[in-house]
Amino acid sequence: MEDSKILKSLQSNSAPCTDTLGAYVTKFSSTPPEIEMEFEAIHDFTHSDGQVVQGGFVTGMLDAPMAHLLMGLFNFEIIPMTLDLNVSFLAPSRQGKLVAIAEVLQLGKSTAFMTSKLYQKDILVASSTSTVRLVPLNK
Repeated sequence: MEDSKILKSLQSNSAPCTDTLGAYVTKFSSTPPEIEMEFEAIHDFTHSDGQVVQGGFVTGMLDAPMAHLLMGLFNFEIIPMTLDLNVSFLAPSRQGKLVAIAEVLQLGKSTAFMTSKLYQKDILVASSTSTVRLVPLNK
């Protein structure tokens, strides 16, 4: 499947969890494998009188692009099952737009090693690595 068709499919088919995060896929590339997603952090995601986005929401914003990249690379014929997810919180995330960029570090037949970085106003606020099991989708 062409990258443009994968991008359109990712943009038109979303899950409730990514809808909650205000997610939208803006870029997809199979070569090199990379995806960019935008998120909208709302007041309901925050603590400290609305000053800081809670870490679980930040983690979701890092995890989703890695999964979406794999789904696109495998033409939506796999379910990416996160085995581990390591997150580094580098700066406070605030309400508003955040942009995540995910890449493949290494891709095997049944396992992928991924990375994702989350930016707000061009400042790196969090990064992650993940090991993902590639489960064939039963059609």
